[in-house]
Amino acid sequence: MITFEEAGRLLGLAAARDQRTVGDADVLAWHADLNAANVTFQVAEQALTRFYARDMASLEPDQRRRVTTPDIIGIARKIRAERVADFVYEPPPGDADPHYLQRLRNQLEATANGERPAAPERLAIPSGTPRDMKALTNLIGREVPDEEPEEQSQEVAAIRRPGPLGVDCPICKAAIGRPCKAEGFGGRRPRELKNPHAARGRVARGEPAQLETPEEIQQRRAASLAALERMAAAEETPEAEAS
Repeated sequence: MITFEEAGRLLGLAAARDQRTVGDADVLAWHADLNAANVTFQVAEQALTRFYARDMASLEPDQRRRVTTPDIIGIARKIRAERVADFVYEPPPGDADPHYLQRLRNQLEATANGERPAAPERLAIPSGTPRDMKALTNLIGREVPDEEPEEQSQEVAAIRRPGPLGVDCPICKAAIGRPCKAEGFGGRRPRELKNPHAARGRVARGEPAQLETPEEIQQRRAASLAALERMAAAEETPEAEAS
């Protein structure tokens, strides 16, 4: 809980930056708002510094304004979220932890307030920003080049994956790993398709790229009927000779 004295100190620090006039009503309002949001004095003081040193410093003089309690509460929540980004639970000695939930809440609260480090032991890879993590994870699974990379063939470096994208498309000639494209009409550029061509899927399954034409289907049926007629004639011939 923030005391009235601490709320007055925060307003005094704000007044030193924006030359406001502070009265008893200001202290009462800041005391009520910050306590309702469960903001500690230490976090509120850091939020106040960040507001003026970072947020307002990046604006032009005519765009700057005085800090309010919603500003302090919003920045305080960001500070708390940043502190628990790398949070690691520290269990008590032994195998049993009968008060796990309460201990977890206490450690999270202490970490968010800056009273406890996020991780008792330093992580090998901190959370960092999503962009940093993406750069690291993109290196996982990449092929390690040989001592003489000039001897690597394109087949080794080619993208291999199961499914239709694992083969070249026989329709639009899309390369392995690239989506199929549809022809553009009226001078428009070809557009990528959400689904690969059906022929590409058949090739990936080891089937012929093109389906049979109606003429080919009719010829196959005619050949099957002729074979059946020959088989029937062969079965009737022994009976006719026996009679």
